[in-house]
Amino acid sequence: MFKRVIPVLVLLILSSSQVGASVQAPVSPEEGCPEGYFSAVTLAPIEAGETSSKIVAQECRPIEETVMTEMLQPLSPEEWEAARPAEEWESQGEVVNGIVHGPSDEAEYHCVVWLEPIQPGEQFSKASEPTCAKGPIETINGVSLESNFLIAKFYNRTNYASLLIEYYGAQACSSQVSYGVGDLPDDLDNKFASGQAFSSCDHIDVYDFNYHTGASYSCGANCPSFYALNDEVSSWRASD
Repeated sequence: MFKRVIPVLVLLILSSSQVGASVQAPVSPEEGCPEGYFSAVTLAPIEAGETSSKIVAQECRPIEETVMTEMLQPLSPEEWEAARPAEEWESQGEVVNGIVHGPSDEAEYHCVVWLEPIQPGEQFSKASEPTCAKGPIETINGVSLESNFLIAKFYNRTNYASLLIEYYGAQACSSQVSYGVGDLPDDLDNKFASGQAFSSCDHIDVYDFNYHTGASYSCGANCPSFYALNDEVSSWRASD
């Protein structure tokens, strides 16, 4: 599984009492670095009574050390609403998206997987093999969906476009019941760009690497985008 590595070009020296840092002076390759090199700057934390950091060290490094640079944009009010703090997500899984059970009635081609709740001492759900079809899916490997609950949907594009998969379980989420997949199969790995949780599952957590490791993103029951983790999700969890 290939994952991008994003280097940090400005290094910070952190302490428990100092948490801020800012660049004291603009730095560019033109300021002393030869062609093919970039300036790497180490900043000290902002001292009490100061408004900017001191430059502790500065050196030229080969551009080849830079794998990728990404510009991060501030969240819009709509994006912040989708990424609200966890305490504001309570009851979204039932109030926003409802308690949903019974067969999948999606018209487009998609897959459905049945999950067991995560058992005590375990971190992931046991999962059935997927059942895929265009149109309604009533059973998964002989298990009827009539009395099972819809847990989550994940989509290939942002804003819930291009449904990939639905997950069902025997119980709705609760303080004792949650669901999660630790290792997405190859045909779903690095494909998720948005998701929804249902049936009292109020939170979705997605992870860059399998087994709930690496960078992560948390949201409520409605996640129109996973932002930096779009097309990077390798495992996920849904909980109350």
